[in-house]
Amino acid sequence: MNKHRLLAILLTLGCMINLTGCSRDIVKAASGANVQEMAVEAEDVNKGKKSDGENDRISQEELADIISEDDTLEKIVDPAYEEVERYLDEESAYKGFQGVALVAQGNEIKFAKAYGNADYDDNIVNKVNTRFAIASNTKQFTAVAIMQLMEDGKINLDDTIDKYFPKFKYANQITVRELLQMRSGLVDYLNAAELYFKDEESLKILNDYREKAYFDEYVSDSRWTADIILNNLYLSELQFEPGQAYDYCNTNYYLLGLIIEQASGVSYEDYIKENIFKPCGMKISSMSAEDTDAKGHGSVESGEIVVNPKFTFAAGNIYTNVYDLLRWERMLHTGKLLSQESYNEMITPSEDSGYGFGLIISDGIIRHSGVIDGFNSYTEYDSAKDITIIILENYDPSTSILEAKYDGAIIRGLIK
Repeated sequence: MNKHRLLAILLTLGCMINLTGCSRDIVKAASGANVQEMAVEAEDVNKGKKSDGENDRISQEELADIISEDDTLEKIVDPAYEEVERYLDEESAYKGFQGVALVAQGNEIKFAKAYGNADYDDNIVNKVNTRFAIASNTKQFTAVAIMQLMEDGKINLDDTIDKYFPKFKYANQITVRELLQMRSGLVDYLNAAELYFKDEESLKILNDYREKAYFDEYVSDSRWTADIILNNLYLSELQFEPGQAYDYCNTNYYLLGLIIEQASGVSYEDYIKENIFKPCGMKISSMSAEDTDAKGHGSVESGEIVVNPKFTFAAGNIYTNVYDLLRWERMLHTGKLLSQESYNEMITPSEDSGYGFGLIISDGIIRHSGVIDGFNSYTEYDSAKDITIIILENYDPSTSILEAKYDGAIIRGLIK
């Protein structure tokens, strides 16, 4: 246990981002040379935007040959990945890991195994194809949607957002690009709820949870709407001048979801389903908490937490499994969703952080993590080795603290 945790500390570079645990730590930016190298490594397979439907169908068929969801499958363990299995077995025995882990090289799954309970209350175990909330890993989907609309001429990244939010007094100072890069200066509606929410309706919702054993249960309240989020945006002040600093903030991606709706003319959910889930062959992914198999407990006292989708929205409302996430990773990093130019822009971090568009980039690793009450997720793509790591976890009263990002770092170190 101790040696693995030490390895995690050594391997985890910079801050890891999640939905409920915003970090102000600055991540060392990947150099321009590193980004260029990463682009070159992908160039053989990343040539041009979703050029035609036939290419998309071929990609799905190729993936379907390898990424098959067998409800009876217990595990996949390539001999070279037995050390990964030993590590997770040990963690699971001490309740330090519960969920599903998958590692793939190219399209080939080298390791996949499920651990622990999907539903603690009903004694249902996790399976390799169990669906989880992925929280802030949703942000990379939102970023790709913005880039697709940019390619279609419906969004300009350097436009100020007063075009979309004319009632917000600072909207003419903030660009779409600054929302993507977490450089807007906005207050975080989720992690700084006490600072963000000021109107009477919002304060009433929060006050209803102050006496509860688990205050954060307010995320599940059915009264939250986009109008409430926006009304409080109009009352808020900036933390710093837009573009002058980096600060991870969920409000940025909430607003990007609303921009997607205005630019596309359809709901955020429908846009993602049609333009990302469908071409990626992500048939079981959704934005409905009812579609998740795994249940997450905020705390022992709170029991299961089901987050209001209107509250997390484009900042963290996708539910999926490791197979569909692998489909997404392969389509994203092999050029089936964006042009090479747009993809390069997405994985280029701003100068004072490791954050690109919905992704963290450092030392050739493209990654993100996500945490929401009851769930923890991590995705990683190593562009040099063409290796994908996906970890989905769920908390319940039997588990200790779960850290998907640290488990991901350890697994990276164990891969030979």
